[in-house]
Amino acid sequence: MMKKLILASLAALTLVPSVAMAQPAAQSHRGGHDARDTRHNVRDTRQDRQRVIREYNRTNPWRAAPFRYTRFNVGARIQPSYYGSRYVVKDYQRFHWSRPGANQRWVRHYDDALLVNTRTGRVVKVIYNAFR
Repeated sequence: MMKKLILASLAALTLVPSVAMAQPAAQSHRGGHDARDTRHNVRDTRQDRQRVIREYNRTNPWRAAPFRYTRFNVGARIQPSYYGSRYVVKDYQRFHWSRPGANQRWVRHYDDALLVNTRTGRVVKVIYNAFR
């Protein structure tokens, strides 16, 4: 009888550590799923952004007849022909850009987006490669 009791207790003791060790492994496995879901969300967001840009480029083709590419920086003063109505990006919400303030407008310059103060001709904000 005593022998059976000792064997039963030894069997119980060998099972206890394996059950306790199984729990963290399940938690780390779930953490792997969370990281994978995050990567998928980032990839989906990039794909959505690319789809929006392709759609915009298809409906608003870029025609830069009188210009050549210049990399503008914030504070640069540009000529009114660069921010004429032909180059205005009216649906800036589609790209999640900030709303233009008074006397400001978003314009396209090749693949860059410029927020321009139309009274002074100064570039207020630049998003490089916004249309790529």
